[in-house]
Amino acid sequence: MDKQKSLLKNVLLYSISNFGSKILTFLIFPLYTYHLTTAEFGIYDTTVSIVNMLTPMCILAIHEGLLRWLLKSSEREGDILGTGCGLYLVFTAVLDVILISFFSFWKWEHSTVFIFLLTSSTLQTVMQFIARGAQKNKVFAISGIIYTVVVLLLNVLLVVCWSCGVDGMLISMAIAHFLAAMYLIVELRDLFKITPIRFSKSLAHEMLLYSIMLVPNHISWWVMNASDRIMLTWLVGSSMTGIYSLACKFPTVLSIFHSLFYQAWQEQAVKEYESCSRDDYYSKVFNVYARFSVGIILCLIPFSKWFIMRFMNESYKASYVYVGVLFLSTLFYSFSNFYGTGYISAMDTKKAFSSTGVGAIVNIVINLLLMKKIGIWAACISTLVGYVVVWCVRLKQTKKYFSIRVDWKMMCVLIVTIIVYCIVVNYTSIALCLVLVTASCIVCFFINKRLILFAVKNCLNINRYIRKK
Repeated sequence: MDKQKSLLKNVLLYSISNFGSKILTFLIFPLYTYHLTTAEFGIYDTTVSIVNMLTPMCILAIHEGLLRWLLKSSEREGDILGTGCGLYLVFTAVLDVILISFFSFWKWEHSTVFIFLLTSSTLQTVMQFIARGAQKNKVFAISGIIYTVVVLLLNVLLVVCWSCGVDGMLISMAIAHFLAAMYLIVELRDLFKITPIRFSKSLAHEMLLYSIMLVPNHISWWVMNASDRIMLTWLVGSSMTGIYSLACKFPTVLSIFHSLFYQAWQEQAVKEYESCSRDDYYSKVFNVYARFSVGIILCLIPFSKWFIMRFMNESYKASYVYVGVLFLSTLFYSFSNFYGTGYISAMDTKKAFSSTGVGAIVNIVINLLLMKKIGIWAACISTLVGYVVVWCVRLKQTKKYFSIRVDWKMMCVLIVTIIVYCIVVNYTSIALCLVLVTASCIVCFFINKRLILFAVKNCLNINRYIRKK
């Protein structure tokens, strides 16, 4: 029971951190559809996708090494911090020199803000992972709130009031990343003072071997997450990219829930990896997580259609037909990440790429074969198939790390239910969508009754614990 409470406590803390930066941003984005054309929105979304891909790649995923070593390692904290941060500073200096040199030859109107955005993003990422590794989850949560407030205020000011368009949105993100990183540096300063900081060559070698193998894994995930937008822009047009990007925003709600859970689960999985009851615990958590995720999807599919038809600009309304397939894709993405903790716990990161690499290849091939023929549907299908392939590969590979007993009967029923539901909602009126949302919420409650009651019962105790911290 203590393990469940610990997992719930961390999910709650990460929810506080991410609620603003993701949920509130999601709620306000309809406003931007009235200030950006579909083409402009496509350019913005593609740029952000590239930044998300480059962030771990440019620093060789050293933030992952910092987290893993801080969570469970016999090395001194001072050596871990000194080595990890030292490597980060070298990587960042090299990155900025390369970018400045590159953009001096290849002129791009957004180049300056792009460099600032990428640099500030890597800084915040590293500091966030240090906070998580040092179990400073409350500090991590507050940094997320700071990021949110700054992004929303600057977006309203620059995009809505001053009509700065794409640059306004990118500048808002860059400043928000930087200020959130500064807060983390200030709050974690005692961590650097208490332990003597030292750079260790042997530890640097170990951390790099671990972290660098996650870079191709991150790139493969990015290919499946974001390359569709670039290929749509290239093969079909930026207007179609804008419509597809909007459709992707709704499954982002499920991705948000998954990211909250995954951050907490990653820490718990590493700590429990050597436990004798590991397999039973992992199996229980996975099956409960799968059931709860499907419950959320059943609520969000009809809500997404109603929201799009009610609040979106006319040029974006065609996006609702793609949302259901993208929700199903996100479900398999979350399953793949759940199993991916096996590579991290066992420190066998080179195997992670072999699964995501196959998925990325499948994704690209489907896009190249079908995108000119069926446009956005090719992006949806390639994403779904790519994630399914990754999960299937990981089901087999991770048997050497743990044995998760999947409730396959339940899994098949849930997936078929989602598919049927997607078809029904696409042919349902807007008014009936609200009825389906209500019905789905009731169903979600009953299939997850024990989990919801457990969470509610323990939330007050967790809140008291957080305040004491």
